[in-house]
Amino acid sequence: MRRLQPLASRRASRRIPGLILAGALLGLASGCAGGAPLLHPAHVLPEGEVSVGGGLSGTLLLTPRAQPSSSSTEPTAATGGQVDLEDLTVASGVAPWVAGRVGIAGDNEAGLTYTGRTLRLDGRHAFNLGAPTLSVGLGASAILARRPGSGADASSVYGGGVDVPILLGFRSSADVYALWLGPRVGFSLLRGSLQRGDAADPNDSPDVAEVSARHLQLGFVLGLRAGFRHLHVAVEVGAAYHRADGELDGTDLSLEQAALAPGGGLILSF
Repeated sequence: MRRLQPLASRRASRRIPGLILAGALLGLASGCAGGAPLLHPAHVLPEGEVSVGGGLSGTLLLTPRAQPSSSSTEPTAATGGQVDLEDLTVASGVAPWVAGRVGIAGDNEAGLTYTGRTLRLDGRHAFNLGAPTLSVGLGASAILARRPGSGADASSVYGGGVDVPILLGFRSSADVYALWLGPRVGFSLLRGSLQRGDAADPNDSPDVAEVSARHLQLGFVLGLRAGFRHLHVAVEVGAAYHRADGELDGTDLSLEQAALAPGGGLILSF
């Protein structure tokens, strides 16, 4: 005979998706930078099973940022251009993390993730190696590095990218916890226009410069998920080397940066 779930427990389970959605919508309204963590184990969802989650992601720069110098005009412009390039590519800060995933037949899984300025669609396949599982994925992202039409700012920088995460993971028999780690490589292209100067300052005459950038990142991720039945908490830390180059108003720019990308979220599966 099947046991009936207590009424209070059923009501609480119904509230959980609403709480996740409310937190996600709050993040959508406030996030603008941050990282793009995976926050999923190497094991894929069973066919037809769905998971939704909401949380936060961030990017912390490890190499000190170059500061513009006022000693001469040319070094100031070049250094300022490097700061702009860093803001467009590595993008330090905090952003929301909102994701949904679905299990597909044949040990496959697909997902859609939003992280402040990036919308990522991905698919992956899992290989059962016995106790561990190997997951190979491919993600494609649409990037809005600078949204158009935000007040007096005439900037509009957008682009796209691809990334390949390869994860080796372990989990308990009852899926109480899961651990994953592995390399993640990504490449993106950006193009658009960037307003330089302060439009709100009457003594400043801002100009709009054409910008293009190429961004390569070589990283490694480590994540942990713990919970019971259909509700889990996941945390992940990624470390990456970033190499970017591009052109801003006809000036060639390049930078190298190291960064940490922590993230965490609450995940519900059903």
